[in-house]
Amino acid sequence: MCFVARCIQKSSIVGVFFFAIFLSACDFFPDPQKKEVSIVFEASDLGDASFSPNPIVVHFGGHVVWKNNDKLTHSIVGDAEKGGCAFKSEGILPGGTFKKTFSKRMTCQYYCGIHGRAMRGRIIVK
Repeated sequence: MCFVARCIQKSSIVGVFFFAIFLSACDFFPDPQKKEVSIVFEASDLGDASFSPNPIVVHFGGHVVWKNNDKLTHSIVGDAEKGGCAFKSEGILPGGTFKKTFSKRMTCQYYCGIHGRAMRGRIIVK
């Protein structure tokens, strides 16, 4: 095989390799274990509608990602003293996210640690 043909063949293999890495780094193929919850605009005045969707259903071993689509900082607090529903985020700035993985079947209530239990949501882990 000539030198040029070998170079083209090698560069094609390298190109495919880098393309595969690029696709895996993108959200081109969404993670089926990932569920997203939006902290909606003007959430602190909306009660149960502060989070969308609400409730959210996730399979055990999956994770929920809250994204703050509001102009205010919020936090997520699991409404439990202990166990899998006892969790707390730092302040989530506008545009920021918080991720929590759930490893047991359960139902969790949560609320905004900054604005109180008027901003509430529910997670159902199947």
